[in-house]
Amino acid sequence: MALYQGPPFASHCIHGYDMAATIWQLLFVDDDPDFCRQVQEFLDGETIPPDDRLQVKTLNDFGDALNELETYRFDLLILDVRLGPHSITPDEEAGTTTLQAIRQRRFIPVIFYTGLPHLVRHLVTPLIQVVEKTEELPHLLDRLKSIFATRVPAVNRALMRHLETIQRDYMWAFVANHWEQFGDTSDHTSLAYLLARRLAISLSGSGIQQLAQELGDSTGIAMAAGQVHPMRYYVMPPVEPAPLVGDIYQGQVGEHNGYWVLLTPSCDMVTGREKAELVLLARCLPLTEQVEYQQWRDGLPAPSRKINGKLQDLLRNNRRDSQSERFFFLPGALSLPDLLVDFQQLATLQRDHMAGLERLASLDSPFAEALLARFTRYFGRLGTPDLDVAVLLQRLRTTTGEKTA
Repeated sequence: MALYQGPPFASHCIHGYDMAATIWQLLFVDDDPDFCRQVQEFLDGETIPPDDRLQVKTLNDFGDALNELETYRFDLLILDVRLGPHSITPDEEAGTTTLQAIRQRRFIPVIFYTGLPHLVRHLVTPLIQVVEKTEELPHLLDRLKSIFATRVPAVNRALMRHLETIQRDYMWAFVANHWEQFGDTSDHTSLAYLLARRLAISLSGSGIQQLAQELGDSTGIAMAAGQVHPMRYYVMPPVEPAPLVGDIYQGQVGEHNGYWVLLTPSCDMVTGREKAELVLLARCLPLTEQVEYQQWRDGLPAPSRKINGKLQDLLRNNRRDSQSERFFFLPGALSLPDLLVDFQQLATLQRDHMAGLERLASLDSPFAEALLARFTRYFGRLGTPDLDVAVLLQRLRTTTGEKTA
C-alpha cells in the first residue's frame, strides 16, 4: 500500500489566515512559466467555502508532474491537454492519454485548462472539468469550487489520513514492540496479512463512524446509537468474481423484470467447483408500491401513529412474527431504490442464465447472513396450535393462591 506525504511546500496555514482552516493543495502544470505564475497568483489563498484556502504549486513539465503525483499528496490537478511543445500537432487522443497516465498513478480530480477543449469534452464528469484558456480566471475558480463541493477531495483526504493513522499506530505499538515474535525477518507475508486485516477492521464499525464525524456527517451520531447508514449494507460494485448469497441483481426472470436477491449459499457458487446448476432468487419489490408506504405518504405531513407504526414494522429487520418475516428490507443507496425482499415470490434460474442479469451489489456481512437466516426461519417454520393461555392463567392463580394461603 502506497501511503504518500503532502507536498514539501505544504503548511498548516497560509500567512495571515486562520490556523484552523483546511489548506487544499493544487498542482498546476503548464509549459508557459509566465502563465503558471499568473494562475498561481490568482488562485493562491483563494477561499473555498466555508473558510478553507487554496495553495498552488506549479510545474512546467508533465513528466515532472507525474513523478510529483507518485511522491506527494495533492487534492486537485490543473493542466493543459498538450503533452509536448505547441509546435506539435495535437493528437485527438491526447486528452485520454493524459488522463490514463494520471489514473495509473493516483486518484485525483482534474481540471483541463486548455486551448483545445474539444479534445477532452468527452471526458467531462463532476470530477473532471474542462475550462477554455480564453475564459477568465474567475471561471476556472468556479469550476474548481464545483469539484470541492462534491466533497470527494475531503473524503479522499480523510480516508488517507485514517489509513496512515492506523498504519502508524499499529507498526509502532505492536510490530516494533513485538518484532521478536515474527521470527524470520524475511517473512513479510505474515506482516502484510496482519496489517491488511487491521486496516480492513478499521474501515468497519467505529472506523466508518470516525470518518463520518471527521466529515461533519450525522452518520457517526446514528451509529453511536446502534444504527447504521444504508451504505453499510452493501459492497458496490461486488468484489468477489463468483456470485454470493445476498447479491442483488436487476433484469428479467420469468415474467418479471425487476430486482432480485440471490439466496443460494455462496459455497455452491464458487467458480471452478460449482455445485448449483439452478440458483434460487427472491423477488425484490419497490417500497413505493407497498400499501403501508402509500398510506404513510398519503398521510403526510402528519400520518397517524397506526399508519406510521405499520411502515416502521415493515422496515425493521429484527422483528420475528410470521408476517414481517416474509419480508427483508433493503435500504436505498446510490441508484438502488428502497426494496423489500419477498420470500413468497421465489424463482429458480439456470446458473448459466445469470449472465443475462446485471449484478448491482453484494450484501455485506452481517446483513447477508441475516437475510439467509430470516429466509430459513420463514420457509422452515412450523405452525402449531396456540396454547390456551386462559386455562394456564387460571391454574397459575389457583397455585399461587394455595401457596399464599
